[in-house]
Amino acid sequence: MTRMTMNTPLCRILAPVAAVIMSGSLMIGSAVAETRIETVVGTVVDTITLTSTYIRKTPTDQRNCRTEDVPIYAESEGNSELGSMIIGGLIGSAVGNKFSDNDGAGAAGTVAGAILGRERAKNQKNSRIVGYKQQESCTVTTVMLEENVSEITGYRNHIELDGKIIKLESNSPLAVGSRVEVVRRISYSLR
Repeated sequence: MTRMTMNTPLCRILAPVAAVIMSGSLMIGSAVAETRIETVVGTVVDTITLTSTYIRKTPTDQRNCRTEDVPIYAESEGNSELGSMIIGGLIGSAVGNKFSDNDGAGAAGTVAGAILGRERAKNQKNSRIVGYKQQESCTVTTVMLEENVSEITGYRNHIELDGKIIKLESNSPLAVGSRVEVVRRISYSLR
């Protein structure tokens, strides 16, 4: 039988591979943990309602009305149309002659002034306030109504278990004083 020495090429390759395999198996062995699952009975000592609160904004049309005093006018006709035409014609003639050296400018100014004077007399009315009447005036504006909304999101139950109080959340409330089963998981591992 031949004896292998460390100088052979096969031993040089196998020695490091064996060392890696041995260290890996030691690391895997220490990472394995044990978990125990057991059911224990506890007593509900308190239940707290959990809520979520937010502000809901809703656009709404709001009508605002108020009573206002509106003036009542007594209307009378203004100057006569003939008098306004005469005054407008005289002013138009004077302006036409003053600012233009052309023949007939005064006559054209007279005609234009008479027409303008007549229109002004038709549109001009002398008004005076003779009283007031009350009238309701309304406006519609869009406003945002803000409403605080609270919603129940769950329940936090305080349960006495092995002389300690633990807190567990649920979707429905548990009755105070009732006995409940609790699943307990305990994991053991090496550091």
